[in-house]
Amino acid sequence: MTRADDTLDAFVQALPKCEVHLHLEGAVPLDLAREWSSEPVPKDPEWFDPDHRYSSFKDFIHVLNLTWRGHLNTLERIQQAATKIFRQLNAQNVRYVEMSFGVGAYTFPVVETVAALKAGAPDGMTVRIIAGLSRDRDTAYILKIGEEAVWADNVDGVDLHGDERVGDPRNFLGLYQEARSRGMITKAHAGEFGGPTSVIQALDLLRVNRLQHGVGASNDQGLIQRFLDEGVTLDMCPWSNVKLGVIEQLGGHPLPMFHRAGVRVTVSTDDPTLFGQRLTDEYRWLYTEMGLSYGEIGQIAANAFLNAKMDDGERDTCLSEIASVVEAYEG
Repeated sequence: MTRADDTLDAFVQALPKCEVHLHLEGAVPLDLAREWSSEPVPKDPEWFDPDHRYSSFKDFIHVLNLTWRGHLNTLERIQQAATKIFRQLNAQNVRYVEMSFGVGAYTFPVVETVAALKAGAPDGMTVRIIAGLSRDRDTAYILKIGEEAVWADNVDGVDLHGDERVGDPRNFLGLYQEARSRGMITKAHAGEFGGPTSVIQALDLLRVNRLQHGVGASNDQGLIQRFLDEGVTLDMCPWSNVKLGVIEQLGGHPLPMFHRAGVRVTVSTDDPTLFGQRLTDEYRWLYTEMGLSYGEIGQIAANAFLNAKMDDGERDTCLSEIASVVEAYEG
């Protein structure tokens, strides 16, 4: 490792960070998945290889089922998984987390599931739990449990996810209206597989100003201008986009273009157990693969704190630390 590599690693580690696009189901630590799964889970899975690409979304779901489905079948296991996830993030100097859980994927009351997740949060980390609504599953069932989630006092927000080419976001208008009336975080997956149409639907129908991914808008100047005019944030996950074939390679990811156009972007991991990366890896690649400067990377780290639902004093402290870190390393 060169001195430049050492410096970059130190810079990335020193930055206070947020993880704001994270799915519980795709983040179950691999050692726990191996311990709990009824099927063999490899110690060094092929999907961790940087050259590995999922051949299809079905292939991705197969690995997701192997590493998650059926494993979190007690509240104790849910808490154990969340505790380890948060500890791993804490070791990367993550101060704020928004983690979603699949609505309807667990047999426990929503309030108990969320309590188990939040019990794993370490001191010094603000954790917000988001109810993930699947647009491509049994809509009536998802709406029923979604209503329970929106009115659970310990749920912090809602997110519409799933295959953007399937399902109608209009089905979820009522839940989003209720969530907004309760002051909850509202965001939606769009522009991952669905292109500009899914982005427009999320903005016009669900009235969100935070999009999970948004890469499908990269060639639409009208949407880019709309992001600027409406203060839309893109919570992006570059390695996820590459591994799923949305983007061919990290060097061609549109994140730098969005950032330099003035669009607020953030960086997260999406499903780290399925893609084989940490948040610090994603930050390193902003420099090594996308050519962003330390100052630009610091601004991207700050963007997430500007959106974070956290104590104002803690936010200001993190923003001040980011400025100090950039100043110390940029020269």
